Amino acid sequence: MYRSAPKEQRDKVQLMAAERKSKAELEELRQRLRELEERERRDSKKMADEDALRRMRAAEEQTEALQKRLSVAKQEEEALLSEMDVTGQAFEDMQEQNIRLMQQLREKDDANFKLMSERIKSNQIHKLLKEEKEELADQLLTLRTQVGCDTTRHVNLYYHNEQIGKVDTLLF
Repeated sequence: MYRSAPKEQRDKVQLMAAERKSKAELEELRQRLRELEERERRDSKKMADEDALRRMRAAEEQTEALQKRLSVAKQEEEALLSEMDVTGQAFEDMQEQNIRLMQQLREKDDANFKLMSERIKSNQIHKLLKEEKEELADQLLTLRTQVGCDTTRHVNLYYHNEQIGKVDTLLF
């Protein structure tokens, strides 16, 4: 059919056919390019999704580790609070015991002071009584001496009177 047409027209037809073929190939290549770009986008998205999943898993693992550390820290806090309560109670008990012991010490000091005062008074009274006893002993000694002297004088007078009485009776 193209043989009866002039050569220029044939060339034109061939060129047009080659152009259509080239356009079809171009369109097919564009379509393949779009498909490849779409596939690349899907692969990139898939890789981004996988990367995001890996990061999410890492974040979840980190969250679990932090929750475990938080749990351990809370347990330690509770143990420390409990220990502080026990220590605080022991401190209060010791304070109360200290107050009681201080009161007892004051009472003993007061009793000792009272005993010392009584002992000083007792020693003073003892000293006064001893001095009074010595004075009374001196007075007794003086009185005994006087009584002894008086008795001796009385006896001497008696003998003297008796002798005078004998002399009187002799005289009479």
